[in-house]
Amino acid sequence: MFMSNKLALFGGKPLVKDHKRLRLDWPIVDKSDYGAIKKAFDDRDFSGRGSKRISDLEYIFSKYYDGLYATALNSGTAALHLALISLGIKPGDEVIVPALTFVATAMSVIHNNSIPVFADIDRKNFNILPSSIEKNISKRTKAVIVVHLHGAPADMDPIIKICRKYKLKLIEDVAQAPGATYKGRKIGTFGDAAIFSLMSQKNLATCGECGILLNKSKNDKNRAEMARIYGEIVKSNTERIYNSYTLGWNYTLNPIQAAMAISQLKKFNKITNEIQYRARKLNNALNKFGWILPPVESEGTESVFHFYRFQLNSNYFDYKCVGRFRQAVQDALNAEGLNVRHYQKIPLAGQPFFQKNDINKELPWSLNSNSYIYNINDYPNTLEVINSTLILGAISSAPGYLLCPGTIEKYLLGFEKIDKNIHKLLSYADGIKYSEPWEEMKVISDSFGAKYGVFSSGG
Repeated sequence: MFMSNKLALFGGKPLVKDHKRLRLDWPIVDKSDYGAIKKAFDDRDFSGRGSKRISDLEYIFSKYYDGLYATALNSGTAALHLALISLGIKPGDEVIVPALTFVATAMSVIHNNSIPVFADIDRKNFNILPSSIEKNISKRTKAVIVVHLHGAPADMDPIIKICRKYKLKLIEDVAQAPGATYKGRKIGTFGDAAIFSLMSQKNLATCGECGILLNKSKNDKNRAEMARIYGEIVKSNTERIYNSYTLGWNYTLNPIQAAMAISQLKKFNKITNEIQYRARKLNNALNKFGWILPPVESEGTESVFHFYRFQLNSNYFDYKCVGRFRQAVQDALNAEGLNVRHYQKIPLAGQPFFQKNDINKELPWSLNSNSYIYNINDYPNTLEVINSTLILGAISSAPGYLLCPGTIEKYLLGFEKIDKNIHKLLSYADGIKYSEPWEEMKVISDSFGAKYGVFSSGG
């Protein structure tokens, strides 16, 4: 059948009428998942305190990750918080985190009354840059959180070397990267602690929120377990005595989430292999376009492609403004029904919370005499990546798109159409009203659509 090469952006026929058909509902749920959840209900296993399902999830996760000590929690953010506590990171201590990641990585540091210090990223794999870690170390630095962003492993050898040199604790944020490997070894087994998020959009998902903390020592796990439930020591099949020995929270996981997580783990390797196969197939197909750089799997690494972030190379056409080119490509693909989007439009340090305001002028920044002024221009690689990259898909994570039959082929047709109309698209780019992503108005919204500073009084 003849297909017009005219871009929908310029009046042609869109390749896709209903974008929803490009993705599967994620996670993929089958009878085994329903059965596991029903069994938890039938057993009336509703509290995570002393639940065998929680213990079973910890045992299975520990076995999958080389016998490290696992603690199941009610979110990945809780796992990050307790990773810091379990390793003895204290209020006022500095913790180095990447400038490009989800806010929970740095917010968990704030939860501990510690101070996030941001490091720039590698422009190729989008992960924290070892040289920027070392540049940001001070006498107050006590830990580094490495995020394996989008499922791609960070370069662990130089990071481990730096942490050993300066005697820093190393925490791996594996929320987007379960199953990824670095030099044949599972990501999550390198640090003093590692955290996982099993919320419903992650590659390894459950029916809600769930986090896992891995520790290397039993003592660290014990500290995490006490912090999980109000500083108490709670043992299975024993009477709870309600004595708190340290500061704690209520980070217990519901057994319903644990039941589905256990069920999903049984299928995880098979699904991961299929995701990798489909992503690499797309990588190979995109390599023919000199103006697209597919996500990189550095030598010795295996990504799990939680997000499929591709980079645009406007220099291929000697076009100087990569941001305008990126916006034009985004407009063209979205017009075709092949939606693409940003993931984080500003370095984390530039988000409103981390700028000077009435909320953050007190703790934890006041705990030492250092001046913490976060300037986004200190992270040039992060700015460049934000400006030149797009995420495949309108919502959700990449597996729902990569595993949907025909989706990869549709996106490839979209890139083909752009390639055939590239000079017209470059002219379009010259004429668009454009501002850098981080210059756009900063707003926050809730479920009622309220904007920052303009909150409804309800009713």
